[in-house]
Amino acid sequence: MAQTTVNRHAGRRRAATSLAADALVTDVAEKLARAGISVMPVKGALLQHWLYDDPTERPLTDVDLLVLPQDLEVAVERLESAGYCSVARASFGPVVLRTPFGLALDLHPSLFDAARYRLRTEALFARSTEDTGLYGVVVRVPAPLDVYAHLIGKFGSDHLDRSATGRLDEIARMAGWIGASAETVAQHLVRCGMRRVSRYVLPLVHQVTNEPFAAQVHACLPLDPIGQCVAAIASSSLHGAPALSRRGALAAHLLNDSLPRAARSGTRALFQRVQRR
Repeated sequence: MAQTTVNRHAGRRRAATSLAADALVTDVAEKLARAGISVMPVKGALLQHWLYDDPTERPLTDVDLLVLPQDLEVAVERLESAGYCSVARASFGPVVLRTPFGLALDLHPSLFDAARYRLRTEALFARSTEDTGLYGVVVRVPAPLDVYAHLIGKFGSDHLDRSATGRLDEIARMAGWIGASAETVAQHLVRCGMRRVSRYVLPLVHQVTNEPFAAQVHACLPLDPIGQCVAAIASSSLHGAPALSRRGALAAHLLNDSLPRAARSGTRALFQRVQRR
């Protein structure tokens, strides 16, 4: 009985959080539309509707929205004038705002640092579609191919291993949304600078979830002997690595598109860490 009560309360909290997230997206989209700024829901705020029959099944701790880089400053100013409060900001990366909805808002000018991968915000918006059904207001919804790429890239950049079963399951679930051949998906991942991180992540998706599409995409990736070695190093280094460990960070940066870009992204990450101290 006690466990049933705990589960019921947890379900109510998830439901309240899901509703708050939707209300937050709606509020931000409405306010920024008045300034001619489009917003794109990403991560949990979008995935709870795409990948789950019941959106409350997807845990949320904040809401992530993407805007074009040139719109970020005006967007922050508009939201602050409406009662939102900036609480964290780095030299690059998202602006974190406290909101009236009990959830933090991460307002992103990009999904990744400029030195990591090649998934550019302008291209994401160019490939996106307008949607009014999810939140009752106009938002830009990313192309499923880009969501798949983002989930793969984020898995690598977050230093995750096969124990992150929830994240691997979401990548597997996205296969049903893509509507493209494995070869087309592999080509897109290469264009997005994710040929090496895909060599690390896709086998894990297949091994953990037994979802066949990940293995098919992996088989379509172009020959890359260095990438194969990097993926093997990452598999060994990230397995059981503590969160935010130097070992994990090094392996994650090696999964970038090339070794020079890995060095650049690692240097920028180190600079950002020093700034936070």
